[in-house]
Amino acid sequence: MGNKRSVEDDKMSDVYVNEARVMGDFLLRREYRGMGDTIEAAAHRAQQKWGAPATILLRLRNRHDMKDMMLSSFASIAEAYQKASAKADQLYETERARHAPNSKALWLADLVAGHTDATDLAGAAETEAPKKRIVK
Repeated sequence: MGNKRSVEDDKMSDVYVNEARVMGDFLLRREYRGMGDTIEAAAHRAQQKWGAPATILLRLRNRHDMKDMMLSSFASIAEAYQKASAKADQLYETERARHAPNSKALWLADLVAGHTDATDLAGAAETEAPKKRIVK
């Protein structure tokens, strides 16, 4: 019985494999260029751009029965995911800085992105807005 893994070990393996699968899908979606492109080419671009191993990305995408993976593979995918997320955040902030600070489009983008300032402004805008009366 000493050779059997405990149920807790299996759950932990499943958790981090599923987490790596989500991160890998994010990386592949970021690199996929649409019709005419292949997932394999996107995986190789992700490998060159962020350092995530293409073979692991493709295994995570194609093999849903995968129960465990090496920690070094998980760490490289997590690091690549962190780099890609930081790049997306940087692009968002750059685009945000290009627009007028009090524009409605910027307020809506902040609201969608979940910034707390936008929700505070939404509540303030509702309370400050004068109510119109319709006289018939």
